Amino acid sequence: MSCATLILNSMDIVASDSENSNDEMPLVKRRRLSGSCNATSRRTMVKKLWFPDGDIVLAIEKRLLKVHRRRLCCSTVFSDMLHIPQPPETDQIDGCPSVELVGDTLADWEVSLGWIYDHNYFQQNIVTFDLLSGALRIATKYDIGGLRQWAVNELLSRWPEDVANLSLNALPHAAEAINLAQECNVPEILPSCFYALSVQKFRSSADGGRSHIILSPNDLRRLIAGREALQDALVRIIVDPLTEAGCYNNAFCGQCAPRRLEYWRTRLAPDPKSVWSTWLVRELEQMLRDDQFVNSLCSDCVHAHLSTIRWRLGRLRCSISSFFLL
Repeated sequence: MSCATLILNSMDIVASDSENSNDEMPLVKRRRLSGSCNATSRRTMVKKLWFPDGDIVLAIEKRLLKVHRRRLCCSTVFSDMLHIPQPPETDQIDGCPSVELVGDTLADWEVSLGWIYDHNYFQQNIVTFDLLSGALRIATKYDIGGLRQWAVNELLSRWPEDVANLSLNALPHAAEAINLAQECNVPEILPSCFYALSVQKFRSSADGGRSHIILSPNDLRRLIAGREALQDALVRIIVDPLTEAGCYNNAFCGQCAPRRLEYWRTRLAPDPKSVWSTWLVRELEQMLRDDQFVNSLCSDCVHAHLSTIRWRLGRLRCSISSFFLL
């Protein structure tokens, strides 16, 4: 049983009992409304999504779901279709018109119907990436505005538009999220997705180790270009932490300058044992909050130190999209 089915169970979206206790019971689908179909093809009823008072049957991957038209009308596509009068000779299943949803998966529709029937459940519970991606695909294809907005908001909570707000939750499924964003037109998450994937080492067991299998050639090129740009930015800082052109640094304080130099290089030095490379944006954010080191500097160097961090952080945040050729 899929995760989506378990969610539906928890919401008690259950059809009435019948003499057959199996979750799926065989039915015959006579023909679909669009395209050709073998008139004798066997279909099975998904009992948990077979409502006795349903008034439309959805055929998905040789499975039948009997649901309610009024529920499906949250979709612009279904709303328009259901308001078109059907010819009297249209074949029916269990006294209801049927629609075959070609190219969809049962798992995607299970989670989408879960939201359609009880979307409060999803707003109050953690949803896995697989369920989230399934809901977004259906919402995008059938123009379900509320479901799509919920899914996009969930994606943005993991891959926010500002990479400075990334957390460890952004590391898993970053490659899959890139593909999902391309498929479902959610470009606002792409900079964070690429950045989250770029800090993961390919040789580790994290997502970075299989991104070349998942990503398209163009997106893999973007990832490589972004990693190189970030590495170049890191090298420039480590080579010359205090006197980069365009930023006030006060590099001539004999007391603080040597300690500041060592601090920058120590904080940003790559750790060969880590599963990710230097997470530059995150490190700069943490350096801003390192009160112990800041308080050890003279007043002039405090201003120079903090202004240098903010300047580099701001420039980096503005450059992420261009680094990844977005």
